Amino acid sequence: MDQELAPGSRLNIDALAREMSVSTTPLREALAGLCARGLVRNEAFLGFTVAPMPDQVFLRNLYETRLRLEPWLAGQAALRIGPEHIARLRDSLADMGAHVRRGSWRIHRTHAAADEAFHGIIAEASGNQPARQALAALNSQVHASRLYMTAQRGAEATAREHEAILDALLRHDPEAAAAAMSHHLTASQERLAP
Repeated sequence: MDQELAPGSRLNIDALAREMSVSTTPLREALAGLCARGLVRNEAFLGFTVAPMPDQVFLRNLYETRLRLEPWLAGQAALRIGPEHIARLRDSLADMGAHVRRGSWRIHRTHAAADEAFHGIIAEASGNQPARQALAALNSQVHASRLYMTAQRGAEATAREHEAILDALLRHDPEAAAAAMSHHLTASQERLAP
């Protein structure tokens, strides 16, 4: 995610194992996990390579998928959310402070992890396990899409959007929660590709 390895770069398992001081078996398992998340590819006769950056069509499709799934999850969460989920959502919002919104992925990953947690907690609160798993499967591509942003634009707007979602959840208002999530995702997509 820091782009130290360019898209398409070959990943030599033996060299990586030496560099990381691990055997090749757990390394292969980790690379297989990254393949499942779409960050690495395993191709016949080439081996493992860094996956290419998602193109604009993929990003558009990613947001279309999220716009169909996440507003519904937010509406369902509004009906079921309890105090423990609310507390965790507030913690996630606090972890998305301005101090982690800028810089390289190493710095920005704290914000990204808190953002992923925020959306994941809402999915968890919805009570729908298959939809929660579907959202989790999209997360690595969501993070990869952030690499298109040369600067973390719109952090304050994102914070306001998350607060609006939380407010609707606190009121147990499914329509408002769905609308706030839809607004957030649409605005996020516009910030990504203005």
